[in-house]
Amino acid sequence: MVSREARFVGWVEEKEARVWARQYLVQVFFGICLLGLVLAWPASPQSLLGSIGGGVTDPGGAPLPGARVLAVQEDTNKTHLAETNVEGRFLFPLLPPGTYRLEIQQSGYRNHVQVVELRVNQDYWLDVALLPGSFTQEVEVVVSRPLLKSETAAISTVIDNLQITHLPLNGRNFVELTLLVPGTVRAAPGSAASVRGEVALNVNGARDSSNQFLLDGVYNGDPTLNGVGVRPPVDAILEFELLTHSYEASFGRNAGGQVNVALKSGTNQLHGTLYEFFGHKSLDARNTFAPAGVPQPRNTRNQFGFSLGGPLKKDRTFLFGDYEGRIVREGVTRIATVPSERERVGDFSQSAGGIIPSNLLDPIGVAIADLYPLPNRATAEGNFVASPTHRDDEHHFDLRLDQVLGELSDLSAR
Repeated sequence: MVSREARFVGWVEEKEARVWARQYLVQVFFGICLLGLVLAWPASPQSLLGSIGGGVTDPGGAPLPGARVLAVQEDTNKTHLAETNVEGRFLFPLLPPGTYRLEIQQSGYRNHVQVVELRVNQDYWLDVALLPGSFTQEVEVVVSRPLLKSETAAISTVIDNLQITHLPLNGRNFVELTLLVPGTVRAAPGSAASVRGEVALNVNGARDSSNQFLLDGVYNGDPTLNGVGVRPPVDAILEFELLTHSYEASFGRNAGGQVNVALKSGTNQLHGTLYEFFGHKSLDARNTFAPAGVPQPRNTRNQFGFSLGGPLKKDRTFLFGDYEGRIVREGVTRIATVPSERERVGDFSQSAGGIIPSNLLDPIGVAIADLYPLPNRATAEGNFVASPTHRDDEHHFDLRLDQVLGELSDLSAR
């Protein structure tokens, strides 16, 4: 027979095994979920990617099936291949924004070459009529993006890299550039977002907390006020799009504007920036509310950083990184009324009248009065002025790695 002690030990071991098994299953479950998120990551930012499509015909307008179409991303030499179908159409879906060299080849016709500027979340469609000739002959076409978008009812505006890096910005906050878009205004003074955030905006009359912010196709909202979560430096932004009306279901989280930001990536050419913006009180006007004779409050601001991108392996592996620091020392002039030396010991004959006997003074009250600074102005009201320095330091960086795995697959890590 098994003793009571042995049965108890066996029961304890069995219970511990069950607990361990449950913990193991929980770890496996979360591991599978995490793996699923990692594997799904490259396909998640569909709101960032665009497409290039078109139709190929002969001079008479008849479709040309079987034409070879190449879309080469100029910065990385990544080549995408396609063939026209029986209707003479082709499509390159899920392309990152950038400049593409489009080449169309068909036996008996001249090569067609065209440079396409693909914006964030844009669908570019073109119709090409090939000219008779040989492969050695080439027709290069230079066209601009049409102003009217017929493929979607969405109303959007793309702020390109030239505007982002060259327009003046207070504090180098890219969100201010959204005010260039029709239908956007600064949030009403006193709203939660305008008081507690740096930049807040209303889009087509929607609340300033109804906007959605995306970074490389991933949700980038601040859960407190629904403002921007991670704010990259302007030198790290390739471009961004603001959708203001009739956007598609992939932007269905918020009813306001959709701010869709695309970060830069490394290319085959080494490129970078180095900068510092400096502000000092000697360059500013005097504080209007500061009393005469009071030294000007301290006010210094240093905003500095760099960005650098390039190839780790040409045409295959690319790296981009940036850093930005902001150091602010801002003096804020404050005027207050504090107890005088005589009032600290109970002598109010010059203000409220009367003197409190020393034996009636509470030692705790005297100790509290001593915590106040002594007056530094010879006035009854507002006898103390000071300019304490507000400290605001911020440091952040971004790092992005892009790896070409093959013709149909890429890997990006941020």
